[in-house]
Amino acid sequence: KLVEGLIDVQIVALTINPMTGSEGTDNRKALELAIETGVDLVGGCPHLDPNPSVLIKDALDVAEDAGIGIDLHVDEMLDKSVLTLHDLAKQVMDRSFENSVTASHCVTLGMQSLKKQKEVSADVAKANIAVLPLPQTNLFLQGREIPTATPRALTAIKSLKDAGVLVAAGGDNVQDPFNLVGRSDPLETASLLVLAAHEMPESAYEMVSVNARKAMKLEKADLSSGSLADFIAIDAPSLRGAIADAPMSRKVFKSGVLISSSLQSTQISPEGL
Repeated sequence: KLVEGLIDVQIVALTINPMTGSEGTDNRKALELAIETGVDLVGGCPHLDPNPSVLIKDALDVAEDAGIGIDLHVDEMLDKSVLTLHDLAKQVMDRSFENSVTASHCVTLGMQSLKKQKEVSADVAKANIAVLPLPQTNLFLQGREIPTATPRALTAIKSLKDAGVLVAAGGDNVQDPFNLVGRSDPLETASLLVLAAHEMPESAYEMVSVNARKAMKLEKADLSSGSLADFIAIDAPSLRGAIADAPMSRKVFKSGVLISSSLQSTQISPEGL
């Protein structure tokens, strides 16, 4: 209630594995209760379930019945033999699922051959699935057991974009066991996309701003006349400078109203030199 009207929150029912078979009975009941309570999206981790394909089908069934979308953690590992993203795309297309579908991580797609990347990306585009790399967590968790030629564990961003897939980006974990130094700053995510994914600052920022809003099905917000006035004013000389420095001096506007501001100051004392 304290921040009601200040931020847009979407609640995802992120399920616990196993979700399939007799061992998943209680977890399926928990999902049913979450749906009854009221959530915005059905979550899940198909690559961690004994039967990924069934988990995907069940998630789509539940979401379709509830009239909501799905937001799955997909293929968060380096085993290239695991590619549930392709299964997800095929199932979404086969049933003409009309609600939003988001797949985050999608690490193993980046481990595939270029030919396979293009094949899967084409189907992901046809299925209208939004893909979100989460560079902070992907870089921290994956590859630590590989001492040489350590992979960056990011999805195939270029192949996905070339296929016409909506590619956004997020932060995922915030100072927890999955990312000890994670923080909820899109500018840090953009910076990591520049450094680790070879994105230019402009496209990296688009992924954490414009594309992120599209993935969440939020109203367009830009500087055009009549647009929704949700924006952040940052004290920086340029977009590149904002991403590089991530300055704390910022003003946050929601529907044209200033709701938060912070000021960073630097004091130089020559007499102390």
